[in-house]
Amino acid sequence: MQEYLDIVDENNGAPIEERRLRSEVHSQGLWHRVVHVYLFRRIENDIEFLVHLRAKNKDLNPNKWDTRFGGHLKSGESVEDAVRNELKEEVGLELDPLHLIRGEAGKSDSYPNREFVYAHYYEFNGDALSLAFNDGEVQKVEWMKSSDIIKSMSENHDTWTGKREGFIKTLETLKSRLKAQEVA
Repeated sequence: MQEYLDIVDENNGAPIEERRLRSEVHSQGLWHRVVHVYLFRRIENDIEFLVHLRAKNKDLNPNKWDTRFGGHLKSGESVEDAVRNELKEEVGLELDPLHLIRGEAGKSDSYPNREFVYAHYYEFNGDALSLAFNDGEVQKVEWMKSSDIIKSMSENHDTWTGKREGFIKTLETLKSRLKAQEVA
């Protein structure tokens, strides 16, 4: 069953009272909203991310490694609800707001995929084997040090969904948010 997405204003990301099927949104280059959730843990002075190999049948970036989980905001869904729902659907995690860190919002115009992206970070110290990947979107998961992700993205960029520079910015934002928490 296809999901409906709210179409948003290309200048500010606000819904414009129109919704379309996801397939139409992507084929017609319509602006919409997504959430990205980075699962991380701190090991001594390093940060590791739970990365996953996307399913071979995904419509975007199949069979590639990804540093984030998440998805589209369904029609009428808030950003907060989307984060909660995506964590539950994709990895079987019940959201604990104490472990959630809001990241930056941004605009990505990779026509025909035009999105407003709302990034979040979720500190997860459990075992990756305790997570449930029942939606068929994930082939494999593993913890990777941030430095190893950057190295792999540099050497094997075509096996990743994102770009090295984008991940470095994501990592810097997370470090900044963690430092702010320590000060508070």
